[in-house]
Amino acid sequence: MTKIKRAHGVVREFLGKYKAYIWVTIIAILVVVGYFYAQILEEQIPEIDWKTTFFSILGGLGIFLYGINLMGDSLKALAGNKLKLIIEKTTNTPIKGILVGIIITGLIQSSSGTTALTVGLVRAGLMTLPQAVGIIIGANIGTTVTSFLLGLKIKEYALPIMAAGAFLIFFTQRKRYKQLGGVLLGFGMLFYGLDEMGGALKQLAKLDQFKAMLSAVGDTPFLGLMAGAGTTALVQSSSATIGILQSLYSTGSMELIGAVAILFGNNIGTTVTAVLASLGGSIAAKRTAAAHVLFNLIGSLMFMLFLVPYTKLIAYLEITILHNNNPEMTISFAHMGFNIVNTFIMFWFINQLVWLVKFLVRGEDGLIEVDVDSLDDKLIQEAPILALESAKMVVINMGKVAQQMFDGVLKYSFDNNKKYFENGMQIEEMLDTIDKKAHDYLVKISQADLDKTGSSNQAAYVDTIRDFERIGDHCTNLYQFFEMRHEDKVELSPEARKELEKLYAVVKETLELTVEAFDTQSKETSKRVMDREDVINRLVIKNRKRHIMRINNRQSSETQDEMYVDILSNIERIGDHCNNIVINVVQEYYYNEELDYEFND
Repeated sequence: MTKIKRAHGVVREFLGKYKAYIWVTIIAILVVVGYFYAQILEEQIPEIDWKTTFFSILGGLGIFLYGINLMGDSLKALAGNKLKLIIEKTTNTPIKGILVGIIITGLIQSSSGTTALTVGLVRAGLMTLPQAVGIIIGANIGTTVTSFLLGLKIKEYALPIMAAGAFLIFFTQRKRYKQLGGVLLGFGMLFYGLDEMGGALKQLAKLDQFKAMLSAVGDTPFLGLMAGAGTTALVQSSSATIGILQSLYSTGSMELIGAVAILFGNNIGTTVTAVLASLGGSIAAKRTAAAHVLFNLIGSLMFMLFLVPYTKLIAYLEITILHNNNPEMTISFAHMGFNIVNTFIMFWFINQLVWLVKFLVRGEDGLIEVDVDSLDDKLIQEAPILALESAKMVVINMGKVAQQMFDGVLKYSFDNNKKYFENGMQIEEMLDTIDKKAHDYLVKISQADLDKTGSSNQAAYVDTIRDFERIGDHCTNLYQFFEMRHEDKVELSPEARKELEKLYAVVKETLELTVEAFDTQSKETSKRVMDREDVINRLVIKNRKRHIMRINNRQSSETQDEMYVDILSNIERIGDHCNNIVINVVQEYYYNEELDYEFND
């Protein structure tokens, strides 16, 4: 098992380092092979311009994918932190979670983006797994918005819409107008890319071989199921697969039963994005991805049993409602109907689905869970001292989370494992969430009837929260510095590495003592923190001087260690914030001439 985990880690690290190069290579191979194969086909089947057809499909797909990504990112930027706030505030029951999942995914056009937001809230202790499952279920319905947009007859307006978006981006100064421009540009690119693909597919539809291949999908529905799953998994966009499907069906190239089978497979393939995102992640991330996979897999297989009657129902709607005038919208109805019925059925089995997910994905996260739900507003009026004690426990756990974040920095500094970076960014989100919740709660406590000691403690806790949050910010800076170094393949010099290891050891101990001092209110422990903070300052000064000497002696280049001074500055600031925290305990400074810390040089 250890060897398997080690091999998995090596593969994950390799993919993390070279993912961009791998994709560029694959695309380059596709273009070159496609070009030469098109030349061969032009000799055999001269009635079709194969080069134009091939590049129209490839280019149209690229424009479509970039358009949907640009539109989603721009909508998220327009909404700011409101999306996360909406999810956090309105998902206390699964049914509300479903509604929120529909709305958020419909806005940002990405079920994966909604899932990512959900995982962050689960990790922060602001959402339970059943609530998260509700959002994921709703996200599936939200993705149908794209197919309905594509069913609208506005392809001829794609270029003017793109022009309007581009003008807003390049000729306006306000940020929100630029973001709106991104939405319009992406929206127009959706239709332009789809139109490019549709024109090329119409050419292919003339071929008997192409007709025979699509006919086989209709005759063998499970082949369509696998084709839909495989295509969506490859391009990692269910919207792209549905767009292609709408083009094929609208040109008469495919029977409805084959298109519906591919739709079901598309819902399985779309879960690959969440699975890939969860690899090497937390237990919460893996369980969320597993819930997504199980929900879609069970639903798709269940609907395959009723493929023929469901297809007849969609065909009836096509005749009675659409009057056979909009084949693209027929696919949209089929997609929406599947997701709505599947959601209605699975809603009653959410608890069973959660149990199955926990059974399949066992274990607990190594991260500390902070129960911010313990901050009960009723307690403030009934027993403000107890409310203050609850807040103190949250602050203590916040300090432990900050410790854990710094431990990750220590590992990531010398080991380019993307897992450490991803965990660090998730912990930063946790700290920000705890900071806001605890700060707001303490402000409410300040309005209660507290004695002098209680008021003093309340003020000290507010300051401590701010310091722990700032420690998290400095850790984030360190993660980002080392991420840049790893990406640029810039290694620390042996001397700098030794200096950092020694400095890290002091900071790690200082953080542990800081949390202990705040917890126990021990002046003796606080004094030890102050002594070590002095050691940190002296080491930082010494290391800066050594760094400059190495550059002057050409033992190290400025390019190689250009961020080293910034790294030292952030470490120094972590020590400063530890000092700030214990000052509230002792209410005075302790300085000793002799430092009570020993080094082995």
